[in-house]
Amino acid sequence: MLKLYSSNGVESPIVFAMRNWRMRNRFRRKLGYVGNFEQPQTFEEKIQFRKLYGNHKRYAMMADKYRVRQYVTERVGKQYLVPLLGVYDRLTPDIFADLPDRFIIKANHGCKWHKIVWDKSALDVASTIRYFNRLMKKRYGRSSGEYHYKLIEPKIVIETLLVDGDDSPVDYSLFCYHSEAGFDYAVTISTPRYETIVHFDKHWNIVEGEFTAEQYAKYVRPENFDQMLRIAEALSQGFDFIRIDLYNLDGRIYFGEATCTPGGGLGPAKDPRFSQIRTEMWKLDTENEQLYQKKKSA
Repeated sequence: MLKLYSSNGVESPIVFAMRNWRMRNRFRRKLGYVGNFEQPQTFEEKIQFRKLYGNHKRYAMMADKYRVRQYVTERVGKQYLVPLLGVYDRLTPDIFADLPDRFIIKANHGCKWHKIVWDKSALDVASTIRYFNRLMKKRYGRSSGEYHYKLIEPKIVIETLLVDGDDSPVDYSLFCYHSEAGFDYAVTISTPRYETIVHFDKHWNIVEGEFTAEQYAKYVRPENFDQMLRIAEALSQGFDFIRIDLYNLDGRIYFGEATCTPGGGLGPAKDPRFSQIRTEMWKLDTENEQLYQKKKSA
């Protein structure tokens, strides 16, 4: 029988070649041009290089919505974690008995594999159990080529639901860059359900998207932003690029998630200025073996 993966999860040459081929086809369909994955120039191409030649075990640890909690604790402290209500291999009806009225359920090994529960009494428990237990058998990232998600041991994580007024808090995504020149960053703010997404440079100039005057006054550069920045810098240390998501609720900062391959590198910026900022800020550190493997597949 053809061996597709080694005991430590490394791809065989044929699986690597198949993934490479799928990635190139999808990139061309999504972005409209043939990308240069071997000597990447644009932000989107650099993501593809990382997907092919990255240190997938390290990326898996960061993307794992359960294991990353230990990383955050060690780097900046557990006070920045959203309180954990439970972690499970499978859901069962009895688990829900002791949960509060509001909470969030996540599958740790995917993207947007979650459910926000605002009212437990209105929750279809049986349907929720089926949905998340089925996710335990699925693997995220095959179509986008994000191999590191395959290396995450699936878990179901239940956390306290953060609430701002009568809705979820906004998401501050800090695009963090480290190079010989030091630390640099850009910021994206997303309102609940991604109804509004606004991208800023580090000087809080809008480079893509639009806020109302009320939204701008409420969300842009909160008073404790310097603290948010210190947390993001500490969590991103050792990466030439990584996105760190934080929440800022009533002056208290919470860690959301870390993303090594945002959007799979398949969502081009609408404004060329934004694409240029992302591209120029990321100095791809290809010689860093903690981040990138030499160009090999097994």
